Amino acid sequence: MPTLVINGETVSVRLESQHIELIKRNPEKPDSTVFLRKKVPFFDIDRVFIVGRPNITIMVLQKFMFLGIPVSFVTSKGRWIGALSSENNMNAERRIRQYKLSEDKSLSLKISKSLVYAKIRNSRRVLQRLAANRAQSFEDKHVDILKKLRNYARLAVLSSDLDTLRGYEGISAMLYFSRLADFFPENIPFEERSIRPPKNAANAIMSWTYTVLLGEVEAAVRSRGLDVCIGFLHSVSHGTPSLAVDLMEPLRGPICDLLVLNMLNHKVLTDEHFEFSADDGGTYLTDSGKKSFFFSYEMAMNRKFILKSGEPHTDFRKIIDDSVLSIIRAIEGKDFKFFLMP
Repeated sequence: MPTLVINGETVSVRLESQHIELIKRNPEKPDSTVFLRKKVPFFDIDRVFIVGRPNITIMVLQKFMFLGIPVSFVTSKGRWIGALSSENNMNAERRIRQYKLSEDKSLSLKISKSLVYAKIRNSRRVLQRLAANRAQSFEDKHVDILKKLRNYARLAVLSSDLDTLRGYEGISAMLYFSRLADFFPENIPFEERSIRPPKNAANAIMSWTYTVLLGEVEAAVRSRGLDVCIGFLHSVSHGTPSLAVDLMEPLRGPICDLLVLNMLNHKVLTDEHFEFSADDGGTYLTDSGKKSFFFSYEMAMNRKFILKSGEPHTDFRKIIDDSVLSIIRAIEGKDFKFFLMP
């Protein structure tokens, strides 16, 4: 169990010497006084997602910290709250260097151009793969968008300042989503991106997937001794893990968007897995939808693939860690690169 999810169905979490015991309500009999119990050894847990407000004690959280298991907190509606980590990597020198170089406009632009190029290039590759699977590779709309994305990727590399670069990123994102929408099922269409709140099921699952990935990237950044709030492409903003958001950009399409479309088109998630909230007018995943999501998410994150012929197999968790190492190489004055989808 690489990822342990603790959600609102959890009545309590008990700490024992080598494992924790989860006591949960029976979703089929929510009013029953008979609970489901499950013991999970600590050696089976790589990371924890706490969704909503389950009953979990300080002793359990402290145990996670002592063992170096990162804990991410997300609201039941999929909004990122923050993370808890043991800070085992006390690399103060690395952070000091990060702080100093975050003010280096030349380096920030160099890193940002590489990130945006990878994002646009990967977005284009996602559309190529989706179109090929539906024999739509030569449709006029598709070919036109691919040409424009290739051009904006080239312009991103040539950008002379961050504002111009962000402009190319924004235009590319609009083009990308205009084509990505064609691959959503008719019963769960994607019309336009809406975030807070997500206005429909398509946006609900996209936002949820981005949030979960953010938790993974944030934990990887902390584990390498970097400050998650000091980014290069995204400016410093209160409550925002800017560096984690930076590193997510090339990964949104290959990890999140392909996973979302796979779950929707293969009916892993259907209309019944989403619910409307009268509180804010948003649409959100149900508890059963979250269970189905995490099962598919784990499979996607652990799937092995190769980047180039002859290279060893990798997976997306290794790709995330490699992305963090690329930032470290950048601030150490070494060559670096970010993930390009094969």
